[in-house]
Amino acid sequence: MVGSSTSKRSLRTNQRGTTAVEFALVAPILFAILFVAIEVIVMLFADATLEATANRVTRIGKIGVPEHMDCTTAVESQVRESLAPWARGGRIYLDVQIYEPGADSNWFQDIDEEGYEPICDAGDRGEIVMYRMGFEQPRLTGILSWLGIDLVRLERFVMIQNEP
Repeated sequence: MVGSSTSKRSLRTNQRGTTAVEFALVAPILFAILFVAIEVIVMLFADATLEATANRVTRIGKIGVPEHMDCTTAVESQVRESLAPWARGGRIYLDVQIYEPGADSNWFQDIDEEGYEPICDAGDRGEIVMYRMGFEQPRLTGILSWLGIDLVRLERFVMIQNEP
């Protein structure tokens, strides 16, 4: 009888392997949270870069470029230098439209497969010009594929009114 009570007590106090089992249960959840956090951080940095690039491109479109430069080259180099590292082979696009009240506003749903359509000095004085730019970014880790997300599309719409 004495032997059975000591074996029960030793089983209750023996904690070897408990930590490994707890880690095996918690680790997948922790790694999933870590990878999702990394994906979100990368998307936030890419979005901030897109915001800054959109502001620079609309500024080029609004004030133009010096006569010795070509608008298409200036805009394209600005977009490629800023966004290419984030797009990592995904498509980068830029559309420019002059806003006309009452006109069809679904122009931005048809993405131009050709890519760039940079326009400097778009519109006349007082007209509103809409810029849409963005890119598709492949996911960094495979964690988002579990949710069915293979590409993340980041876009910016900027509207400016030309000086009257």
